[in-house]
Amino acid sequence: MTQPPRRPCFAVSLVLSAMLLSSAALAAVTDEEILQDPKNPEQIVTNGLGVQGQRYSPLDLLNVDNVKELRPVWAFSFGGEKQRGQQAQPLIKDGVMYMTGSYSRVFAVDARTGKKLWQYDARLPDDIRPCCDVINRGVALYGDLVFFGTLDAKLVALNKDTGKVVWSKKVADHKEGYSISAAPMMVNGKLITGVAGGEFGVVGKIQAYDPKNGELLWMRPTVEGHMGYVYKDGKAIENG
Repeated sequence: MTQPPRRPCFAVSLVLSAMLLSSAALAAVTDEEILQDPKNPEQIVTNGLGVQGQRYSPLDLLNVDNVKELRPVWAFSFGGEKQRGQQAQPLIKDGVMYMTGSYSRVFAVDARTGKKLWQYDARLPDDIRPCCDVINRGVALYGDLVFFGTLDAKLVALNKDTGKVVWSKKVADHKEGYSISAAPMMVNGKLITGVAGGEFGVVGKIQAYDPKNGELLWMRPTVEGHMGYVYKDGKAIENG
């Protein structure tokens, strides 16, 4: 019995999305694009291909009949003496692939050629406390910014076209065992991040920031019975 064509796997859809893009001018990432990401085969602007994280692509260019024709086109090395594990899902916007490497590094690469467009290396202190390797799991895109968390528990916003720092915010004290390895998320215009460090006895927490300037909007510890705080005019108000 002949099998019907299957949807391509998510990893392959990253490459196919890049191939479908035009050479249009770089544009800002909008809330609507984030919500429609699972339905838009021309870009990938969220981790997990949509805020639900289903990692399902609508592309049907690749199927069981032609998958054998796939060939490598280019390869990119994260390089450097600090090269370690790589666990980040790339995001793609206007033909540019954004991804992170070990030791809190961010790369922008031409998705068609593999040419590096820019690289950002966070200046990490010597006493960082990552529990389980020095990896990073990716970026978030919004407006003209790229956001990611660092191993010394900072949230950093970079200009997505140049890699220059727009703002940097201390989320927690790395000397207490905090770090950030997960990719942040954009939800309803708010930048959401969590923290790592449970192996060192830290209190987990989720925080929301203003993506334009890094202002803290609200915080909720992941501890039963504590509802966290909403921040207004620099003052913390208990959230319930």
